[in-house]
Amino acid sequence: MVVIKKLELSIDLTRPAEEITEAIITIMEFFPGRQLGILQQVDQNIGDMLAAVQPKDEEPAAAKEAKKETP
Repeated sequence: MVVIKKLELSIDLTRPAEEITEAIITIMEFFPGRQLGILQQVDQNIGDMLAAVQPKDEEPAAAKEAKKETP
């Protein structure tokens, strides 16, 4: 039988960004040596979610910054 490790977190929903960050930090402590791969997957998922909620006519912030830097 597989043993499932559980972690329960109490989240303050009035501080979503900070709480998500703290949850990620807490979870990562359980995966030494695997942080990079896990964070890359999280990064991909967040990027996908950002692309889904960003208005189609609005440019990503990185693209706007790149245009500002080119003469």
